Amino acid sequence: MPTAISDSAFIMSTASPIVKRAPLYGSFISRFVAFLIDTTILVFWYSIIIYSMADYSLQFNTWKQVVFVEGGISLLEFEAVLQLFFYSLYFPVLHWLYFTLLESSPKQATVGKSTLGLKVTDLRGKRISFLRANARYFARLISAVPLLLGFLLILSTRRKQALHDYVARTLVMTDQ
Repeated sequence: MPTAISDSAFIMSTASPIVKRAPLYGSFISRFVAFLIDTTILVFWYSIIIYSMADYSLQFNTWKQVVFVEGGISLLEFEAVLQLFFYSLYFPVLHWLYFTLLESSPKQATVGKSTLGLKVTDLRGKRISFLRANARYFARLISAVPLLLGFLLILSTRRKQALHDYVARTLVMTDQ
């Protein structure tokens, strides 16, 4: 005759053990594809900005025909200086904000990293601060300087860290 098993005993006997998986780090390939996605997004926004500036440039040329300046800097030179100043500051600032704000956000990832299920964490797997995201961003410039060798560390380190990850004490992990 079958014996009755209480609900709690049944649950305890059939519950699978909790297994904590080892962290999975972002591979070189997945990080490179994420970089390509992010670059595509930034180039799209840069194109929109350049297109809008080209339209502004045409308006500025019309304005130059109306205004006459005697002596000093010519309007053409002034326009060239303004555009150089704008482009030399605007694009790096947009690039910097894109990476630092998104990597320190609650999603912990840029659009490219998020698409591939990656996130940026500190060494304990926690969300990074805006300050640490800045350190990571500017240290990335160091990774790029000697022929991108700082990025190749991803291929040989246990936790798949690039040089800028070591400097900023960060990891790129798969979002589990």
